[in-house]
Amino acid sequence: MFGANALAAEEADNWRSIFDLVMRWANFAILAFILIKYAKTPLKTFLDEKRQEIAHQINKIEREKETAEQKIEETLKVLEDSKIRFAKLKQRIIEDGENKKEKIIEEARQESQILMESARKKIDNQFLEAQKALKSELVEMALNLAMEKLPAKITDEDNQKWANAFLANISSK
Repeated sequence: MFGANALAAEEADNWRSIFDLVMRWANFAILAFILIKYAKTPLKTFLDEKRQEIAHQINKIEREKETAEQKIEETLKVLEDSKIRFAKLKQRIIEDGENKKEKIIEEARQESQILMESARKKIDNQFLEAQKALKSELVEMALNLAMEKLPAKITDEDNQKWANAFLANISSK
């Protein structure tokens, strides 16, 4: 009779490690499901909003560029109408217009690059903040879950084993 109890205790250790592994995978699957179900839509909405903001800014810059190009075209038309009377003036105005055109285009490019870079940085920062918030929330949830489940699972034998291991570790140092 005592031999059967000892054999059953040995088998308990074998199935316990498998049970713990299965429970870890089950907990992971539950956590992954919750994240996919509840964090997917807000994250997708956030990214869509940022994409729309950036697209709006790009459209605004393109409109400003088109307006600048239209002004340049109007200036060139006026210069062509007064070609005979103002040949010398025309040459100087064309050169000034071309310089302004290049400056305006270069400034528009620089501004668009600056806006794009700042938008990228804002998105990256907001994405990192969202990741940090999500990680801290997950850690907190895991700790809360552990604090709920562990006291029920830990036995006096486990406490004694941990105390012995701690004392052995201290004495070896």
